[in-house]
Amino acid sequence: MLLKKANQLLEQGKLKEAEFHYKALLKSDPDNGEALFGLGKIALRLARFDAAVYVLQKACERLPRMLEPLNALADAFNGVNSPKDALTVLEYAQSIATNNPEPHYYLAQHYLTHGNLDKAHSTFAHALSMGVHPVTAYILFELVQLGRFDKNHNYISKLHHLLTQTNNLHLKMVCYYALGKSYDKLDDTEQAFSYFVLANKLQHKLSNFNTDELSPFYDEIVKHNTRSFINSGDKQLISQITPVFIIGMPRSGSTLLEQMLANHSQYSSIGESSSVGNVVAFLEQKTAVSYPQCLKHLTPELISKARDIYINALKTVTPIKPFIINKLPSNYQSLGLIYVLFPNAKFINLTRDFNATAFSILSNYFAENEPYFCSLVEFKQYHALYEKLMLHWQSLKGMPIYNISYEALVNNPKQQLTALLNFLDCSFEENCLAFYKRKSAVTTLSKHAIREPINRLAIAKWERYKTPLLELLDGS
Repeated sequence: MLLKKANQLLEQGKLKEAEFHYKALLKSDPDNGEALFGLGKIALRLARFDAAVYVLQKACERLPRMLEPLNALADAFNGVNSPKDALTVLEYAQSIATNNPEPHYYLAQHYLTHGNLDKAHSTFAHALSMGVHPVTAYILFELVQLGRFDKNHNYISKLHHLLTQTNNLHLKMVCYYALGKSYDKLDDTEQAFSYFVLANKLQHKLSNFNTDELSPFYDEIVKHNTRSFINSGDKQLISQITPVFIIGMPRSGSTLLEQMLANHSQYSSIGESSSVGNVVAFLEQKTAVSYPQCLKHLTPELISKARDIYINALKTVTPIKPFIINKLPSNYQSLGLIYVLFPNAKFINLTRDFNATAFSILSNYFAENEPYFCSLVEFKQYHALYEKLMLHWQSLKGMPIYNISYEALVNNPKQQLTALLNFLDCSFEENCLAFYKRKSAVTTLSKHAIREPINRLAIAKWERYKTPLLELLDGS
């Protein structure tokens, strides 16, 4: 009964209450593997990766041959930057379930994340040969993303067959995205666009809010981030690390820019880290006031503790270098708070042609069921909110924001990087242009394309869909 209640609380996102119940269960039954697994999942949610590794190892010992705890342990090892340990765990999971495509899928994802595209492809293909399972839709989606097919040999018939085998709306949606990608590569733009629209409509049904509901939130951000608040940070603060934030809209080229900078001798990256969100959650808890209203309740002690939360996150980066990048685009919502915590922080506002960004949003599957990722009308609203807030940040004198466009970066990478690095008080290094040779983990939607040299292919791709795209953006 206690375990069932704890699992329900965890599913509802009530982490503290769930943790209390799991620990209560472990007091009477210290070897309860399910309770240990629950605590491990909570640690993962909170990005407490060291704790997650410890408790999940114990869970796996007590739940031998169970796949889900092993997958969670691999995630925890990746969280502490131990990809070799993660690989060992995933290979073990595959070895104990040789006829189950799921562990093969997770192993292939690991290869893909770390740039081993050949192994990823062969492992996905092997998993596909095991018949139709719930994970098959995701396997097909990744194989389509890898793009190793043509008009004579492709995955279209398998995707259509899978659509007849499932009533699961989520799996159908993934198949629609994969069909859109397939027809796009085969130059059947009419079919491609129709499947992208189907996928978006299905995913939009899974959203539980509308973008226009965010408007008051953005107004409050502007209201509480005054010039006096922005200037309230300790300008004398000395730090050995300069936090660098790449901000903007999703699908604007942030992974490309991050990988270029991360190949510089002075830079490391924490990826799309939600650490700023953890800081906000801490401040909301301590002040009992929601963000951004909580900003007016900050004290020197709270600011110091909030700063330490982010610094502790930076300490997980390997290796630690003078500049550490966070490329979560939505951090643009928190620039004022970040600047108060770190007056030496630098912000890179990366923009891209609106129509090109809109097409990329339409044609890519975002795991989050957020309306502006699956409705172009709502994306248009979200983009307007972003532009409004960026105008506010840029109106505040002294905010260290550098504006760069994806198109300029792709057309003149050396020139653009030289100017950007000058803003960041560094010099250009040729190695920045060899970013595609890096084998570090890339978990974003660009993990396939980022392993290739810089090219201009994505700049005008949207124009093949210009007429239906503009109609969709107009809401017609």
